[in-house]
Formats: sequence, structure tokens, C-alpha cells
Amino acid sequence: MTVTWSFRCACWGIVSSLLVAVLFGHCLSCQAHLALRIAEGGVAILLFLSSLIAFHISTLRCSESHTLSSLLLSYWWHQSEWLATPFILAKANRMWKHPRETQDDLIRELTRRHAKTEYGRKNRLGEIRSVEDLRKKHPLTTYDHFKDYIQRLADGEEGVFLGEKPLRFAVTSGTTGTGKKIPYGDFFWEGESFAFKLLRLALYQGISRPSLVQKRCFLYTHPKFSVTKAGLAAAAYLFVKEKEISYIIIPEQSSPPPAFTITHEPSAMYVHMLFAIADPNLAVLNATFTSQLYRALTCLETNWRAMLEDLSTRKINAKIPLDPDVRRSLQGYLRPDQARVSQLRKEFEKGFDGIVKRMWPHLRALDAVDVLGFKEKLQEKYAKGLVCVDGFYGTTECGTPAVNMWIAEEEPRYVLIPHLVVYEFIPEEQCLEKDPTTLLIDEVEAGGRYELVSTTRTGLYRYRSGDVVQVTGFHERCPVIRMLYRIGEYLNLVYEKMNSQVVDAAVKATVGSWPGVQLVDWTCAESPIYDNDSPELYYIVFIEIDVEQTEFTEEQMSKFDEYLQNHQYYYKNLRASRTISAPHVHLVAQGAFTDLKDFTISRTTASSNQYKTPRKLRTRELVEWMMERVVS
Repeated sequence: MTVTWSFRCACWGIVSSLLVAVLFGHCLSCQAHLALRIAEGGVAILLFLSSLIAFHISTLRCSESHTLSSLLLSYWWHQSEWLATPFILAKANRMWKHPRETQDDLIRELTRRHAKTEYGRKNRLGEIRSVEDLRKKHPLTTYDHFKDYIQRLADGEEGVFLGEKPLRFAVTSGTTGTGKKIPYGDFFWEGESFAFKLLRLALYQGISRPSLVQKRCFLYTHPKFSVTKAGLAAAAYLFVKEKEISYIIIPEQSSPPPAFTITHEPSAMYVHMLFAIADPNLAVLNATFTSQLYRALTCLETNWRAMLEDLSTRKINAKIPLDPDVRRSLQGYLRPDQARVSQLRKEFEKGFDGIVKRMWPHLRALDAVDVLGFKEKLQEKYAKGLVCVDGFYGTTECGTPAVNMWIAEEEPRYVLIPHLVVYEFIPEEQCLEKDPTTLLIDEVEAGGRYELVSTTRTGLYRYRSGDVVQVTGFHERCPVIRMLYRIGEYLNLVYEKMNSQVVDAAVKATVGSWPGVQLVDWTCAESPIYDNDSPELYYIVFIEIDVEQTEFTEEQMSKFDEYLQNHQYYYKNLRASRTISAPHVHLVAQGAFTDLKDFTISRTTASSNQYKTPRKLRTRELVEWMMERVVS
């Protein structure tokens, strides 16, 4: 018989209660020295408190893979989080009711911190006392404006750019080459800590709160990183130092610490899912993007027999490439549970439709940002009947400046957090101008579409993000946004400015008209990148579908062109005048986009945790690479 934590805690509660009774009785009846009686009374109080905690834990749903220390840490962490909820929400509501005042407070704090740096003196930051001053006195910027300052900071110079010593540098995905370095210091992480608390609060408002001692599975792959001349790590936003893993990861994660050191994504996925399926009481399945969740569940569907063998033998499949020390350490965490193996085998043999809820009947939600449309695929197959949470809008440059407080809604929308970032908004029609007009946080309108401009805790002032958002409304008096597209992914052969949102809809409409197939992924390019000598201008579109079928009629392929002409006025005129030729729509081999991810990560600063399929290929090398995988 398996001895559960519920049974252990109940026993401890009973034993400690008896000890409390004995100690209190002795204190009251004996004639011992006062100091001894006080000491006995103190011990009795501590035992009484421990018995209350033990009895409480005994009533909760608990992941049995906990150690005593992780059990108590998880209990303390989540109990503190629950008790702090009213205070966090009250602070957030004050900001949302007074967004402009909050922004003024933030810009004063930022300029106070940075005014004495070389950058601060050159740009007279000490004279900026409000967001209105900021708009008048500081130019709009891009990364090139800060690049040299940041490099000098990375080389170890002080007093150059940031008013504090950076703890490390974050690196943007850099899917077309070298990513941008962004300095992260204590002030940045202070803001992220609040955003994280608010994010958890939003999650628990949208779903039933998990038990304090249920574990979560986070699909993390340890990213590659470099070290600057100053000796600081330069890695993706999501980066946990190995020496920090033991105390950051243990309390609530189903995977043991060694799993968070694995740098090979397929191996990391396998290991995380192996430990996750061993826990029938898992609370949340979490990743950065829904595409990672989908790959993890596909990995399970492909490898479930091997995983069950691993759980039975307590040895991880030798075909999974792992460092020998990591493999030995991981195997030490595996616990034999033949009843769980038998239960899983029955469920897997029934097929994988709705498997998530059948494996983990107490799972509350899937938690990941849906930027590539994998949420629908998850809910159609693996995660039927489950909430898929798209919790936040975030960037490497800004962190997590907006949170989805309405996660139960189908369409994600995010309320800005005014004390994390100073926001300005460029109207969409001015996005391609060098010196456009900007609006402040209390000047935007519901329904308006804007490029976000950010002044951040990482030292960037009036930084043009390239993200175009729509203001869907207001929470209290603070704008609520939804992400539309990135300006850098415009298709613009002449002057049509075709955004990726329209192209995405055209691809989905095209594939939706083909019988018996589903879209896997897509990307596109402009013809001059691939064939600069040709007088023709056209779009190149690469589409992967879920079957091997490669024969489609010209009429079926032309649906893409028809959709664009029907939904984009300038494109229609350019096609009618034959300035732009018909797009070249190509089907690529199955697995091409997975290979593209691996190829990109191997040659750039991108990491598995932050990789998103580029909707526009910007180098000839990548276009030629995709052309080699064309099957039709």
C-alpha cells in the first residue's frame, strides 16, 4: 500500500496534538523553573501550529512526488500568495483608476535613476518630470539609438546608460541573426515580480484555484547563453541559472531540478512529460507558447510506450540524448508506481483525443501564449473541454507590461500595467513615418489601432516596439489591448503594406477550402529576396499541412490570391495593373517547420522557449532553405 502525504500529515497532526496536550499539561502542573516552563510552552505553540498545517494539508489534493521540504515550501508559497491577493488587486486597481498619474510617477522615478549617467546627461533626463515632458523633450528611438551604450555596459563600463548595475542581459529571439541585448537589473525584476503576482491572480480568478500542494509542469528548455566581458550572462528572457534552479524550481514543479538543465528541446520535452504523466494530481500544464504544448503532447503520443517502460523500470530510454550525470540524477527521482502505469496504458490505448483530461482529471488549465494559432489545435484534439489560458502580453525589451484579467474569454485581451512601462501610442496610419505623432495612455480611443512605444525599466526611452495593437476598451480608466501584428512582418512590394494578420487569414481561408486537410504552419517572403534579377514582383508563400497529399488544382491554390484581393484594396489595384504578379503558393514537406525552428535556433541567438515561426522570411538563405523542402 502506498503511503500518501495526506496520511502522513494526518498522522503528524494527531501526534503533534498529543504532544501539545502533554506539554501544556506539564507546564501547568509542574513546579519547574519559569524559564523551562516558558520554553516548553513555546515548543507546544510551535507544535500546535504545525498540527494545524498538517491537518490542513491532509485535506488537500497533493502531488505525491513532493519531498517534505518542497511540500512545505509549496504550501507556504501558495498560502502567502492567496493571503496577498486583496492587497495586490487593490494596488493594481489604484493604478488602473489613475493611469496618467501612475505614468508620471514612473517617469520621475526612471529619470531620477538615469539622470546622472552619460546617457542621462546627454539627453537631459533630469529635466523630464512628466510623460508630457518626455514626449516633448526626448526623440522616438529604435534599438540602434541605444546599441553602443548597451554594448559599453556589457563590456563593464559604469555610469554609461543604466542607473544601476545590471544583473544580466536578456537577448531577443534574433531569428534573423544576432538578437538585441537588453540590461536587466533589480528595478526591472521588481516590476516583473508584481506582474507575475497579478498574472497568477488573474489565472485563479478565471479557473478554480488549484490546491496549495498540487504541482505544475513547466515545459522549459535551458537556453544557450554567452557571457559578456563584464562576466554577466546574456540569454533569453526566460533563463534560470543552474545554481538558482534548486530553490526557484523545486516547490511547485513536477519535473526535478536536473530537467531544467537540459538544452536539447526534444529531450527536455520528453523528460518533462515523463515526470508530468507520473503525477495524476497535476494542476497546470504550462509553457511559453501553445506551440510548445502541442509539441510536448505530440511527443507523448509518439513515445508513450517508451515512457511507460521508463516509469516501470526507473530508467530513462537510452535513445534520449542526455548528459550521463543528468540521466543518473533524473533516474534517482523516478518512483515505481505500477498502478499508475497500468492506468495510463489503458487511457493511451483508447487514443489521444481528449487525453489531457483523462490523464490528469484534476488539471485546471493549459497556460501558454497563443501567437501561432495552436490553441485551437490543442482544444480540437488533446485538450478537449479544458481552458487554455493566454495570460499576458510581453516582450524581451519591456518584460510583462500587460496581463489578461479575463482568461475565461475566448479572445485574449490584456490590460496595461501603468507602473511597469510608460506607454505612448502611434496611430496605425502613421506607423511607417519617421517622426509620427504619439498619444499618451489617457488619449487613446476604444477601437483605435496603434504601434506601441515604450519607456522601460530596462533603460529604453520612447522605444518603438514595432508591435501594432488594438485598444478594445478600458478597465477602469486604463486601456485594454489585443495584439494584432508586427510592422517588421509587413509584406510591402510596392506600397500595399500587407500585414501578417491579413496574410494569416488568407492562408487559413485557402487551406480551409481544401478538403480533408488541416493547416500546420506557414510563412512567406517577398520575391526580391529570392530572385532579385526577375522583373516580376510576387509573394512567396510556404504552407505545411497535416497529410502527405501534394496535388491541388490551380484553382485551389489561387484561393490565397482571391482572398487578398477581396480584403486589401491596394493589393487588388496592384494585381489589376499587373504591378504585382500572382503569389507563388508552395506546399512543403511534413516537419519542415519543425526543421526550420531547429535550423534557426542552431544559427541565431533564438532559444526554444522564445522561438516563434517568422511570418516573413527576410534572408535569401532562409527562402532557399524552405524552397528545398517544397513538395508541390
